Amino acid sequence: MKVILLEPMENLGDVGAVVNVKPGYARNYLLPRGIATLATESNLKTLEAKIRAQAKKAAERKAEAERLKELLEPITVVLKVKAGDQKIYGSVTSREIAAALEAQHQITIDPKKLALEKPIKDLGDYALAYKPHPEVPMTLKVSVVADKG
Repeated sequence: MKVILLEPMENLGDVGAVVNVKPGYARNYLLPRGIATLATESNLKTLEAKIRAQAKKAAERKAEAERLKELLEPITVVLKVKAGDQKIYGSVTSREIAAALEAQHQITIDPKKLALEKPIKDLGDYALAYKPHPEVPMTLKVSVVADKG
């Protein structure tokens, strides 16, 4: 019996794969749990339309990431923090960097996608990796300076 997988199965395949399984396995396990659906003409056409829509959305996300890369590469985000001798009182996190970028350049980014292994605790210039899309990595320049006020 041919079925279309709706969830990835370790021994069968990934989502959207059309696989041939024994009728009892399909009737008693895959279909009742919503893991698969029958591979009928209408279901296959629906699957193809869904794949095309996902490909279109993926292309749009990639184009948006490339546009964001063009905006972010030339700019530097300046963070003014209270500091002593090259040491910051506290630390700078990815959320603070995202908020400063939005305040200074009106560009909104997801702080979760900013690669910051540990919070910044020293003054200076940093080049941080930002990954809004797996195929479009970019570098965000951050300058942490002491607040004179």
